[in-house]
Amino acid sequence: MTMTVAVQLPRRMWREVFISWRFVSNDLWSTVVPASCFVVAAVRHAGLGAAEAAAAFAGGLLYFWLFIYGSSLINQITGVEEDRLNKPFRPLVTGDSSYRGAKARLMAVSVVFPALGWLLGVLLWALLWQLLYMLHYAWGGHRHWFGKNLLIALGVVSQLAAAWQMVTPITTAVWQWIVTMAALTFLIIGIQDLRDVEGDRLLARRTMPIALGDTRCRLVLGVCCVALLPVTHFVMVAPAGFHWWTVVIDAVLGGASLLLAGRVVLLRGPAEDHRTQRVVEWWYTFVLATAIVLL
Repeated sequence: MTMTVAVQLPRRMWREVFISWRFVSNDLWSTVVPASCFVVAAVRHAGLGAAEAAAAFAGGLLYFWLFIYGSSLINQITGVEEDRLNKPFRPLVTGDSSYRGAKARLMAVSVVFPALGWLLGVLLWALLWQLLYMLHYAWGGHRHWFGKNLLIALGVVSQLAAAWQMVTPITTAVWQWIVTMAALTFLIIGIQDLRDVEGDRLLARRTMPIALGDTRCRLVLGVCCVALLPVTHFVMVAPAGFHWWTVVIDAVLGGASLLLAGRVVLLRGPAEDHRTQRVVEWWYTFVLATAIVLL
């Protein structure tokens, strides 16, 4: 029996890793990757040694995996029927996870995640994130675009504040970054709703494309995308001074801003809108990666 357990336990653990990957793989570029970049920025800012830096990065990686795992579970548990229409690749639709199994995993993550947050010194941010995703997915916050965008922006605060605080205290300059990223996210997060209009109509949601109309919404989002560059320049890049690498960062951010604006306004349809949302995630990740040299 002992041999059987010794053989089955690694298999079950690997299966759980695989299932968690199936739940979170579509959201890594909006959570695990950019937040890990911010952890690295905090490590560099704090001047940690190699061993401390490696421990901080490993802790952050696990924390943000659980960060998105919990919200992905509640999102997909409460949205199975929508996913059959908009995202048929998700595990509750494909059968990689049962509904009962997903609920059991959510209960486990709901305990393990704040426990890890406590160990890393960011318990309050972990609890805030759990409250936000329950408000968003389970208690109706996603039904109107303003509430949805606001909750996601507050989620950015909980994400980035935890990423920095688990390494070193948050300074005024870091708070400026965090608040700016939350505000910019509020302005452009409606891009993700352009691809899901059919499913959102089915569930009687009032997302930005539904509330404003497709064309008007795209124009508003296009203007917001253009506004990304001056905001990131004056709040994030300019305080670091004039260097060749700040010029490169500004150039990349400017190109990304214009690319996003052009894609939002000109390229339409679920497939193109999905690609545009990917560009948003890459922009978000790049901005936070620049914190490694700018902060």
